[in-house]
Amino acid sequence: MKKIKNKELLSSISLVLKELRAKNELTQQMVKDDTGIHIGRIETTKHDPSSSTIFELCKYFKIPLSEFYRRMEEVNTSLKITK
Repeated sequence: MKKIKNKELLSSISLVLKELRAKNELTQQMVKDDTGIHIGRIETTKHDPSSSTIFELCKYFKIPLSEFYRRMEEVNTSLKITK
């Protein structure tokens, strides 16, 4: 199976996570200490997070998955899929 890496998608994930960290006044190290997730690798787009990782981060930041993905579409409107 071909591995797909969408740079625009990864960039949007990164921006949303940075926003969430800033809003909660957290450092990358604090998130890593609390969750075990190396968020720095995601924020630099060096790591393509799994859906399970995104879910765990949403739980940590106490936001619904739908809100996370909606914010990604707001950050980069080209990600929005229309009918």
